Amino acid sequence: MTAATAPDPLPAPPNVPDIAHRPEYRDRVRSRYTTAAGERIEKARAAAAELGQTDPVPWEDIRAVYTRPERTPWESYKAAAREATHHALAIALTIGMAGIFLLALVMGSMKQQAADEARKTAPAGTTPVVKEIFTSKEEARIAAVCGIFLILIFVKSAHGKVSTRRKLLAEGYLRDGEQVVTEALDALPALAEVSSAPVGRQRAEALTDVHAKISALMTAVTASTETAAGITGYAGDQPRLKEHGQKVRRAFADRLGGLVEDRESTARQLAGMALTVAARHAQASYGTLLDAGDLPAEPGPELADLRGVRKLLGGAAVAALVVLAVAMFSGADLAASVGLSLGVFVVAAFIGAVFTGRLHEVARAFSLFNRDGGGPVGGAV
Repeated sequence: MTAATAPDPLPAPPNVPDIAHRPEYRDRVRSRYTTAAGERIEKARAAAAELGQTDPVPWEDIRAVYTRPERTPWESYKAAAREATHHALAIALTIGMAGIFLLALVMGSMKQQAADEARKTAPAGTTPVVKEIFTSKEEARIAAVCGIFLILIFVKSAHGKVSTRRKLLAEGYLRDGEQVVTEALDALPALAEVSSAPVGRQRAEALTDVHAKISALMTAVTASTETAAGITGYAGDQPRLKEHGQKVRRAFADRLGGLVEDRESTARQLAGMALTVAARHAQASYGTLLDAGDLPAEPGPELADLRGVRKLLGGAAVAALVVLAVAMFSGADLAASVGLSLGVFVVAAFIGAVFTGRLHEVARAFSLFNRDGGGPVGGAV
């Protein structure tokens, strides 16, 4: 009895990509984000072990910080589009207002020259006739060119914001709520490097890197506690939370100076503090980022938060530029128009500071210009 012959093999299917199982772009970006965040955590764990950190660390809680919320593609696109639109509008409005200011100055100067020439050439006893600088068609062309220019700036700024968002996602660094945890984790490998760096340029570079990483962590902690870690409608004791952030910042600053005295011991202490801050921020314990025994008795000098002041003064500047442009286009004198716009700027800044509770911050920001040398105490955020 002969064995049955095997059937002929089927022809190999054509090399057609499996479209149904190909991950979408959004999934690929989220995957890169998760991978980068995981790599950051693993590097931090290895650095903590190298620095001899034996206290238990809730690594799973820290990992949960980087878990992206489940959103539909449409919700993700809306969030990204909203952020990019706000950024692009701010840039386009700023450049547009500056352009209007310059255009108003030029046209005001041209109108003044035309009026002077008309007075010189007009016969005695007659009213001088001032010629129009631009015809209505020329004004329409100028407006169209300016509009197209601003549209291009808007598109370019929005595209740049989206590109930056993609880059941060690929690096596992995106949301404001992750900033404190991310800066704390990034500081650990730098601390391990400075602890074991050999004498010479490598050690000096490691010290520079550590100071940059810890400074970034200090800034992130201050910003987080000043905004209640992004909690919308926070009704707790905001000044107390803000004071805690200032104490944490000062504790790091006081310990940071020890790197040039007892490098290895200070690096281990800073690593323990960074791990504690990362863990408690991940657990939403924003008011106890460090234990009371590790904090100084006084928070130190309050820093001028120039970011909030910048928004406030920017709004006042927009109002002043609008008033200046209207005054110049209406034929008002240049000196009077500038004086009026400066008055509007001061009044708008004062009223905005009063209603937003930033009057003391505006005063501190202006006081920076009156200090002789050395800059503000503790720096400016």
